Amino acid sequence: MKPPEDREMPLQEHLAELRRRVLRVFIVFVIGIAITFRFSGDLIRLFWNYILPDTHVYVVAPTEWFMVQLTFSFSVVLVVVYPYLVYELYQFAKPGLYEHERKFVKTFLPFSYILFLVGVALGLFVIVPKVFSVSMLFNMGANPFLTAKKTLYSALKIILAFGLSFQIPVLAVIAVRVGLIDSKWLKSKRWMVYLAVFILATNLTLDISGISQIIVLSLVVVMYEISIVLARIMEKNIKVAK
Repeated sequence: MKPPEDREMPLQEHLAELRRRVLRVFIVFVIGIAITFRFSGDLIRLFWNYILPDTHVYVVAPTEWFMVQLTFSFSVVLVVVYPYLVYELYQFAKPGLYEHERKFVKTFLPFSYILFLVGVALGLFVIVPKVFSVSMLFNMGANPFLTAKKTLYSALKIILAFGLSFQIPVLAVIAVRVGLIDSKWLKSKRWMVYLAVFILATNLTLDISGISQIIVLSLVVVMYEISIVLARIMEKNIKVAK
């Protein structure tokens, strides 16, 4: 028996539906960035003084400050509109889900955003200040020349990486519940995932000390292993229900 709204759709119709939802998300992001951009300068200075007190911010290119403001605004908007992004993804996948699967997914979606905020808060209030304070200890008494782009990009990437890493258990549980993957699949892919995360962390965080890479990789490993445990529990519950 097929899901109640499941029907054969041409590829073009699927793409058209996806395009509509992507366009809606894009419009929301554009509006949010346009609003946030007006206050981004003050927000960046507050953020800078929080993570690197008593230091100056420098720019080395005419357009650098503009790009930093744009990136910072995008990051703030992402945190705020993340539930809407998840909602559009759910609406796109909804026709292919059974009623019990829909109820299960809708139950877990609020937890998804809560975990996302927990990860962002952990990165913002604990990890980034600690990483930056430790990194400043290696200046050997020299005055650091901290550019806005590299410094803020590194901080924002760590914060968002923590938020997204906390999504791994939720995504794994949902995927197992709807039959897309199982715990064996997760176990077989773990080393590929860890290697990919390490490469991404090395190339994105711009931290030559290796501290931020180790932190991000450790978090992903913990979240992924938790996902495997939760996947096994979910599989047992599915068998019992049957």
